[in-house]
Amino acid sequence: MTLSTKLSAIALAASTTFATSAFATANVWDSATPWDSSLISQFAAWDNFSSSFHNATAEFGTGASLTETSTTASLTSTKNIYNASGTSNFIATLLGTSATGVFDVYLRAATTGTLLNTTATLNGVAATVVETYLSSGRGVEQEVYWKWSDVSAASLYVFNFKAAETHLSLDQLALAVVTAVPEPSSYGMLALGLGLIGFAARRNRV
Repeated sequence: MTLSTKLSAIALAASTTFATSAFATANVWDSATPWDSSLISQFAAWDNFSSSFHNATAEFGTGASLTETSTTASLTSTKNIYNASGTSNFIATLLGTSATGVFDVYLRAATTGTLLNTTATLNGVAATVVETYLSSGRGVEQEVYWKWSDVSAASLYVFNFKAAETHLSLDQLALAVVTAVPEPSSYGMLALGLGLIGFAARRNRV
């Protein structure tokens, strides 16, 4: 195999890899959904954005809005919110439902370019990011989520999140309020507590 043939083969392989990792998955989630869909109480999501500033209606679900507050962002041809000259700040809101109880609340995002800041807040309470997908290293495509556990039902959920630096392109966003499922250790503690109550009651009868 000649040197020019080898170089051509390497170039072809590199261009194919770049094309599939950087472009083929736009507007499509590549990682598994972090919540149990059968337990959803409220949900909204965007695969495509209609505005670089305010998206008052979600593509999927109801009762949600998204605002980019830096005023320097633009809408790309693939319907991403892209900011080349500023650091994007986002406020997403999701209406609650009539459901009561305790919930796990999720903010899920997909980006290209630079990365989101690792911290986001829900109604002023901070959570740390969990990365679920990173394509071809930093700066290509990333999927992350934040989770707030055991959140009391609210009439409005307000999420604040932002870019770590300029050149962030927000590709997708999803918001979910999911009925909380107790951890196995919680069931163990409950069983222990009930056992102690039963033991005390029996002892009092003796």
